[in-house]
Amino acid sequence: CPERRKNFDQSWERFEASDGKDLDDHPIVDRMCSYWNISKKEHMGKCGCFLSHYRLLESIVGRRLNNVIVCEDDVIPMNELPPPQELGPYFCYLGGYFSHLIMKKGPLKNDFPASKQGLNELDRSSYRMMMTCAYYLPSWRIAEQFLAWIDFKVRVRAMDVMLHSFPYPMSYYYPAIFVEGDFQTTIHSKSRRKHPNIHYALV
Repeated sequence: CPERRKNFDQSWERFEASDGKDLDDHPIVDRMCSYWNISKKEHMGKCGCFLSHYRLLESIVGRRLNNVIVCEDDVIPMNELPPPQELGPYFCYLGGYFSHLIMKKGPLKNDFPASKQGLNELDRSSYRMMMTCAYYLPSWRIAEQFLAWIDFKVRVRAMDVMLHSFPYPMSYYYPAIFVEGDFQTTIHSKSRRKHPNIHYALV
């Protein structure tokens, strides 16, 4: 969305997203698990979001890019970006929210993991990190491994759900560098009422 561009200076590179409205004949439409569970519009929006991240990861691999920060266009920077060496050697979340392992239970409201200032290991046996609003890739090879793992799957789910099961170490930076802005979503018909804050809580 052009009006969101003002949140980023010229040091950021814009990657054009995939529009779900243009994907009627794309294989992802049948491959995405939500086909029968939600409205077609929302399903196509999820497919577009998934493909946007997938194609971006392909671009990172193709260009052999290291030390990449990926941000969706509806995020707002809240804290200074630390130098790459402080973001660690693994996939690192820079925004999002903690959720129960059983997604139907929703976001965590109590029992948040104890987080220290800076880099924290992501304990995926105890909770989920939801959203792909902002993350860091220290090496293009991580993106390559993730894409190969996705390609092996017969069916796919939303990208944040897929990431939870990716058999590779992950971390998160605390407090979050980015939060989701209060913008009209392009997937759902209504704006979100809650957004993740710098403590990875949905409020």
